[in-house]
Amino acid sequence: MKKIIIKSILLIFGIIIFYACSSKNYQNKGDNPRESIEEIILKPNLFHEKLNIDSLLNSYNDEILQLKENEIINPLDSIIDSDSSRVVVIGRFINKSDVFALDIYGNWQTQNIYFYKYDEKWKRIESDDYNWDVLSFNFQNLNMDDDNELLIKGHHNMNDNQQNTIYKFDIKEEKFVKSGSFFCDELNIDSKNNIIYFEYGGSWYTPNEKSIFKWVNNKIFPIKKVSLELKKYDYNSFDQWICYYENPTQDKDTLVLKFKKTYNEKNKKLYNLWEHFFEQ
Repeated sequence: MKKIIIKSILLIFGIIIFYACSSKNYQNKGDNPRESIEEIILKPNLFHEKLNIDSLLNSYNDEILQLKENEIINPLDSIIDSDSSRVVVIGRFINKSDVFALDIYGNWQTQNIYFYKYDEKWKRIESDDYNWDVLSFNFQNLNMDDDNELLIKGHHNMNDNQQNTIYKFDIKEEKFVKSGSFFCDELNIDSKNNIIYFEYGGSWYTPNEKSIFKWVNNKIFPIKKVSLELKKYDYNSFDQWICYYENPTQDKDTLVLKFKKTYNEKNKKLYNLWEHFFEQ
């Protein structure tokens, strides 16, 4: 499994060298190659605008022919300033035969994600807007097929919950599909059984949730869910509902409420439903 973590320190001299000297990683196409430090600092997004991604990818065409499975080239991994970053990855990170590239850039709120595939020449095959700051991403086999999937993780919030988004390459459609997106504090993946266990810690004003998801083709759908929520959103009230849902179709996002009851730990059936939900 390959894992890339976006760096938190910008090396100004690295950017200057990147602009002025690296004909391999960047071609100016008429722009002034000696951009001043002041301009880069004052206009950090200029870096994104001036970077010719096609030239950058093409400069590695000789090397990608020698790439082995799961081997990665990382031409660019940088924080442009405290509010702007860009990462470019090339490799056979999905399967043995195909070479892909991933380009992620943006600010703390919105990241642009571009996917490329190499077939004698580079072709952009898909793009997406990821409305979370990207903390890290990795490629791993998350189900029972032979291909790796892309798992992107966002930053934690104050309750330690984190955005987890999974993309899968659809061979027939020749594009990446957003298989599922989960905001939670625990996401456990059982790749052998195509099952994902989701747990959301919630807060005093949002329910605690536990869910079981299953892969169906290239999508991930909920199979069943249980939640605990306050009857009244009041600091002085601790009375809770327990709600249980099931999916009657199992191939669509169609959870249906089966029951809603007052939760009491002395009720062993309800207690076990919540405490041992993933074991049932």
